[in-house]
Amino acid sequence: MALWPSLLPETFSVLVFGFVVLNCFGVDKFGSHPLLPLDEVPILQNISNKLNISNWATIDRTSCDSAEWNQTIASKTQSIVTCNCTFENGSVCHVTNISVKSFNLTGVLPEELGDLPHLLEIDLSRNYINGTIPPRLAQLPNLQILSLIVNRLTGPIPPEIGKITTLEELVLEDNLLGGPLPPDLGNLTSLRRLVLSSNNFTGTIPETLGNLKNLTQFKIDGSELSGKIPEFIGSWSNIEELDLQGTSMEGPIPSSISLLTSLISLRISDLNGSSSPFPNLQAMKNLENL
Repeated sequence: MALWPSLLPETFSVLVFGFVVLNCFGVDKFGSHPLLPLDEVPILQNISNKLNISNWATIDRTSCDSAEWNQTIASKTQSIVTCNCTFENGSVCHVTNISVKSFNLTGVLPEELGDLPHLLEIDLSRNYINGTIPPRLAQLPNLQILSLIVNRLTGPIPPEIGKITTLEELVLEDNLLGGPLPPDLGNLTSLRRLVLSSNNFTGTIPETLGNLKNLTQFKIDGSELSGKIPEFIGSWSNIEELDLQGTSMEGPIPSSISLLTSLISLRISDLNGSSSPFPNLQAMKNLENL
């Protein structure tokens, strides 16, 4: 028994070492990986449920590492969710991109998408999504791409979309959208692509769209838009593709169109009204499709 006190320092050292090892390697199921915030998990689960995304497994805080969030079956068939895990010194992840294309989604467009403030991209192209575009998307302060082509969306474009001033691409082609184009779209001065083809839009092109100086692509073909082709299109100096085919618009083609020297593709057809002179296109050295 006289030797017992001499063993205490050694025993204490072993216990301390074991405690440090456990803390280094972690004992909970999440380990030391960066995690989604607790409040984002139910938001993402609701999005999955409303879109009927069958390939997303049950979502938890470790889902950024999930194989279900990174599936590419073909070039146009993919389900990819991208996270940025650099927040709070690499301990927190936020979802930045949701791209689920050609996955036969049959649900509605969830308003909960507007509750993910770090989203940069929403691409749900080539599905069967119905319902309307939620005004709550206007809460997204960083969104750059909203692509919903080839779905079954109805209703108008909410004016609130004009509040997403970071938006660079608004691509809504091949849906069942209708009503007039909101003048608020003229606030989206960062827009490069505005693609609204093959919908049921009516009314005239708002004058406010003259503010969109960064446009490289503008397509409204296959819609019921009417009125004269606006003179302000001559201020779209960066435009490369302009498609006004198959609308209810009327001539003349404004002479200002000759200023669009960056044009690669120009498509205008089915204009109503009296005949008018053909515009001068000699300065369009890049033109390939007319």
